[in-house]
Amino acid sequence: MRQLSIAAAISILTISAPAAWAGPCQDDIAKIDAAIGSKDLAADIRAQAEDMRNQAVQLCGAGNEEEGLAVTSEAKALLSVE
Repeated sequence: MRQLSIAAAISILTISAPAAWAGPCQDDIAKIDAAIGSKDLAADIRAQAEDMRNQAVQLCGAGNEEEGLAVTSEAKALLSVE
């Protein structure tokens, strides 16, 4: 149930995020969302990944795509996602 709630919250955030971060940022964030929703993660790893994902959304939405991609790269490494 907790994973369903987290997945729903992430979906809402994704839908409500600005369209300005379309492209590579959006692709990476979608991969992070999928990993967070499907993997059995320790609470601290999940929290760190969610925080990094939210930072990336803010950075990419503000037009700082390079910084946003750097954050998504770290999050993907944390989650073992390519």
